[in-house]
Amino acid sequence: MASLRRTGSPVWGAGLAFALMLAVACTPAGGGGSSAAKPAGAPAAGAPPATAASASSPASAEPDELNETITTFAFSYWPTMVAQDKGFLKARGLKVELTVTPRIPDSARGLASGSFQIGSFIPDTALLAVQQGAPATMVGIETEKPVYRLAVQPSIGSFADLRDKTFAVGAVNDVTAGMLRRVLRLNGVPPGEYEIVGVGSTPERYAALTSGQAAGVLLTPPLNFRAERDGFKMLANLAEILPPYAFAALVVNRDWAQANRGAAVRWLAAMHDSVRWLYDPANRDEAIQILAEWTKTSEEDSRGTYSIVVEQDKAYPPELRGTRAHLEALVDLMREVGTAPDPLPDLDRFLDNSYLDEALRLPAASR
Repeated sequence: MASLRRTGSPVWGAGLAFALMLAVACTPAGGGGSSAAKPAGAPAAGAPPATAASASSPASAEPDELNETITTFAFSYWPTMVAQDKGFLKARGLKVELTVTPRIPDSARGLASGSFQIGSFIPDTALLAVQQGAPATMVGIETEKPVYRLAVQPSIGSFADLRDKTFAVGAVNDVTAGMLRRVLRLNGVPPGEYEIVGVGSTPERYAALTSGQAAGVLLTPPLNFRAERDGFKMLANLAEILPPYAFAALVVNRDWAQANRGAAVRWLAAMHDSVRWLYDPANRDEAIQILAEWTKTSEEDSRGTYSIVVEQDKAYPPELRGTRAHLEALVDLMREVGTAPDPLPDLDRFLDNSYLDEALRLPAASR
């Protein structure tokens, strides 16, 4: 079984991250990595549907090997987990190794350099890097709903108690910071009356909360259930406050995708197979089991997550389609942390739905 790769580089400042991306923008995009990675203890991927071969590369061909960067194992990557477990990637002639890169600027930098051909993450850093010439393109959206809870220490009774406190976010100038700043501002706690520190993705933020390093953090399911059992309070539901945006965008290295269009299209087709499977009520129990095993959480928490993100909020666009509205909502959050340039970036330069259009024309991988 292939091991899961995990990176943990220090948080980069926005300017340095962009400069580094530009420096590697001309590096050729590499061909791929090793076998698809899974967390220890997860079951072997299911056999792919025999009838799906016609929608992928020839059955006799070696699979295209890709490296993909994601930020953590959480609900936002449920379709990615399904694609691995149910054999949808293999059915499309692909072998994808997942790398957990907790800090989004590192994901964007790795994608621009060609270390990763594909990725799924909040694309704020990637969008800005594209304005400077980095070869990154958004080709779809895996998750569009910010299903976050603002979790705070048990001693916090209201937003007024959060003044002069410290919060942990992904990075001090990323979208998790933007979401936090907007929620605090809308509830009477303006910038300058608190501090934020960058620590990484949801598990790292939860560690900052439990250690007492932070008075509040943004958590996604299923960790918010655990936090409540541990006595922490949920002060706000961001899905009720923020509009849909490019929360987990499907992003490719543009140079690689242009040279390997078939592989990029088949990746999106496999992701579409996964979302279709995930929304089928007949697969509810198996989907819950997949999430529990990948995220190492209880079946109870995974069942609660399914109820929220699949049945209630429908966090995954059924056709994975990204729009200008998704990107404009993202830019609004970037303005909260001062990273959105003025005038507005050329969003159409970053968004390319032609790969998805082609993927949606492929026959479905029937079960």
